[in-house]
Amino acid sequence: MRILAEVTPTPEQLKILANTTPGFTLIRGAAGSGKTTTALLRLRHQCNYWTQRRTRLGLADPVRVLVLTYNRTLEGYIAELARRQVTGHTGLHLEVSTFGKWARGLLGAPPVMGHEDTAASVRRFLKPVVTDLRYFGNEVEYLMGRFETGRLHEYLDVKREGRGSTPRVERPLRERLLNEVVLPYNAEKAALAQRDWNDVALEVAAMSVTGTPKWDIVVVDEAQDFSANQIRAVLAHLADPATVTFVIDAAQRIYPRHFTWKEAGVDSFVNRYSLANNYRNTRQIAAFARPLVDGLPMEDDGTLPDFTSCTTDGPLPLVVEGNFSGQLDVMLDRLTNTVDFTAESVAFLHPLGGGWFGYLRDRLRGDGIPFVELSRSSVWPTGPEAVGLCTLASAKGLEFDHVLMPGLNQQVTPHGADAGDGQLENLRRLIAMGVGRARRTVALGYKGQDPSTLVGLLDPTTYEKVVTR
Repeated sequence: MRILAEVTPTPEQLKILANTTPGFTLIRGAAGSGKTTTALLRLRHQCNYWTQRRTRLGLADPVRVLVLTYNRTLEGYIAELARRQVTGHTGLHLEVSTFGKWARGLLGAPPVMGHEDTAASVRRFLKPVVTDLRYFGNEVEYLMGRFETGRLHEYLDVKREGRGSTPRVERPLRERLLNEVVLPYNAEKAALAQRDWNDVALEVAAMSVTGTPKWDIVVVDEAQDFSANQIRAVLAHLADPATVTFVIDAAQRIYPRHFTWKEAGVDSFVNRYSLANNYRNTRQIAAFARPLVDGLPMEDDGTLPDFTSCTTDGPLPLVVEGNFSGQLDVMLDRLTNTVDFTAESVAFLHPLGGGWFGYLRDRLRGDGIPFVELSRSSVWPTGPEAVGLCTLASAKGLEFDHVLMPGLNQQVTPHGADAGDGQLENLRRLIAMGVGRARRTVALGYKGQDPSTLVGLLDPTTYEKVVTR
């Protein structure tokens, strides 16, 4: 499957690449602004600087470079891109990894509870406390990921951001979540000698690094979806001096992990850069995505795309109403008649994936269209397949020529009904992020009897609608 081509840095990117001052650098960028590309171009310059420094000082140890992503799909994609940037360097060790794989490796690869097992355990303690287990399961994840074990009580009074204004979580409910859910859950884990992924982050942050090689250059991509405890773990393993680049877009945050940089251990940044120009999307795709993010509360480090900066045009996005097979009839017909499968890339995205892709797989095979599974794959597929299947969450940071999202029904995008509902705000960001993966065309589909609320947010003047069976 195709990957990002080599690009010529823009003037706004060049000023970021040229700065080699050690310390923390923050690259804030809107969707399509080239923030990941900029970070990887910067990686090349940093490697040049640090390998030359190694030679000048006569150091025997290699320059150690760590690039962290938040999921396995992005890991494979970024690994291909990062290796291109460091080709030809000697005396350099590059590791591209998800946080989980890197951190677990430092601990000797111990067994860790799966995310589903963790969620099930938390839900057992939540049931007597709340009715919305999904939302408050995320609240518990937010609580445990933001605070270290001895500071969990700070949750009771901290300003709670990035979770929407409803449901409200006042102090009495916070006390119950802490005392009746989090503390008993942690006690049960200890009694069973179990650890979850937050424990992994805490252990890596606290471990002695004596004898453990430290990192000279670190890039953390999609840092808005790392927890504070994960950032603390990374900081514990830096060389002195070191160059650390955080790439972030808080407007695309899809996990409830808000924290302040200072509380995570980053006292100051030597450089802060913002990228707003949209280099990826056509004007038509940008106009289509805009209603999904307009009016959403902005957080610190959030950057909304400059929808006026797109420089290319393309066809109007397509919205298909009908049953799932009818949606695919229309989408696959357009694909086979308009896409060059030897030179372009196509992604089918879905909020849930898994079994929801079963019928799609059969259709693609029946039409003789080769495809690859992208979700949770840590190796980017380099074969000739042009079509990838991926969950929306795993698509973060990726880009494709064509993006198709069939099956956007309310069943797969549930949320609360109140204004400021945190789940709805996260879904708006998620769907907008998916639309923003596309360079040329976008198509969405939904069942007429069960349309997602998000479809109703779209501006009818920005898309072509087809009603099918």
